Amino acid sequence: MIFRILLVSAAAVGLAGPALARQSVTNPTDPIYACAVIAEDSARLACFDEAVGTLRTKEEAGLVQTIDVGQIETIEKEAFGFSMPSLPGLFSRSASAEKKVEREEVDEITVAVKSARIQGVTGKAIVTLENGQTWEQTDTAKIQASSLRKAKEARVRKAALGSFMMTVDGGRSFRVKRTN
Repeated sequence: MIFRILLVSAAAVGLAGPALARQSVTNPTDPIYACAVIAEDSARLACFDEAVGTLRTKEEAGLVQTIDVGQIETIEKEAFGFSMPSLPGLFSRSASAEKKVEREEVDEITVAVKSARIQGVTGKAIVTLENGQTWEQTDTAKIQASSLRKAKEARVRKAALGSFMMTVDGGRSFRVKRTN
């Protein structure tokens, strides 16, 4: 079963749901769920029809985007290394603990190296990964330029106090920051 999560643009947050399910809309699916409590069949169906129609209109207008857990994990990996404090809040839904999908936090990534070099002026390593991320050395560890140029794989992991450590081809770790 695919768990679906909706992202809402600021313009869609204030839009009201169907007449029978009008509430303070904090999530675009709230009007649909509100329809489920209507006892009378035809009224419930009318409510669902209106709520789903409104949601579809918002999706087609680009005001709401539906993504699944796999896409969330991809986004988290692509954003790895950037400080994005609001990102986890976008991917949460008030579900009971027993129904909530458990996902592990991304603490490290291992990616093929596209290019790696030592910057001439500073002597710091600059590593560009195949996924488009560029990382720059922030500490003073000496990295061999010859081994860095031949690098095939880099592992970047979270370290203390919001910093990151990189290991290239299983060699010595050095502190890095993401530059793009």
